[in-house]
Formats: sequence, structure tokens, C-alpha cells
Amino acid sequence: MNVFLLSASVIAIATYFPLQKQIRNGEVTQNLLTWILWGTLDLLIGIETIFEKGNFLLALTYAVGSFIISIFIFRTKHKVEWTWFETMVIFLVTVCIVIWCFSGTKNAILASTIAMFISGMPQLVDAYKKPHEMPIVAYVGYLAANCFSVAGGKNWSVEERFYPIMAGLLCFLILVCAARKFWIAK
Repeated sequence: MNVFLLSASVIAIATYFPLQKQIRNGEVTQNLLTWILWGTLDLLIGIETIFEKGNFLLALTYAVGSFIISIFIFRTKHKVEWTWFETMVIFLVTVCIVIWCFSGTKNAILASTIAMFISGMPQLVDAYKKPHEMPIVAYVGYLAANCFSVAGGKNWSVEERFYPIMAGLLCFLILVCAARKFWIAK
């Protein structure tokens, strides 16, 4: 394990502490179902990447963190709505497992990572619609963790760098939408 991969996980873990405090205090809102789906997909990606002997640590760190954040969101009695989108993401998770069984681990990593990106769309929409409620510092931390994980990859393969690149892109897009809070009226 190299210093970049360890740094990525330490940064990711450290980012969850202030985020859970902000959620608990009602300072920010987050999409409960997005975090549950992210946790599920991150766990799947982490396990798939272990099988490929790839860069798995950040995905597993995100899985644990996502489930913990989900608990804090749930405890704030956040209203949960199940829509067609959540149904579609559950379908995508199922498809990813089927791909893993029938097409191999590398294809499963690709499919699961794309599903993770898609499952982040409600959070991206929330960041655009309610930028004042987005925890910018948390997403800066996640983006930094993803950058360190990309830097720690042994080579430019799916199992080493695809997941942190796509997770970093999602964090970047959420940050861009959330940063609007600095120039729009509340």
C-alpha cells in the first residue's frame, strides 16, 4: 500500500466527521437514498476491485463512510421519497451483479462505477437547486481523496484508476453546483 492510497483513505475518513456533525446539527441536508446507494455500490466496487487485485481501499472507505452518513441522515428524520430514480439505481445494482457473474470482474467494475456516478445525480441536482445546503468542505475533501487515489494507482487500468477518476468527476460537478452559493442570493 503506498502513501497516496493511505492518504486518500485518511482524507476521506476525516471528511466524514465534520459532515456527520453538520448533518446532526441540521446545517446541511443530504439525500439519504443517494448515500445508501453510494454505500452499496462502493462496497460492490471495493469487493470487485479486490478480486482484480486493484486499488480498492478508497472504495471500501467510502462504503463504510456512506453507511455511517446514512445513519446520521436517517436520524435527522429526513423525509425519504422513493421515486423512479431510486428504483432505476436498484436495477443498476442488480445489473452490475449480473455483469459480474457473467462477464467478469473488470466489466463489473466499469458497470458498478458508472452506476455509482448515476446514483449521485440526486445529490448533484440537490447541489444545483439548494447550493446553500451543500457541505462544500466535505466535497473538497472527497475530491482531494479521489485525486490521491488516482495518484496512487499502479497503472492506467480499470481496476487502478477508473473508480477514483469517476468519483472525483462527480465530486467536482457537485462542488461546481454548490459553489454557486457564493454568488447567488439565498
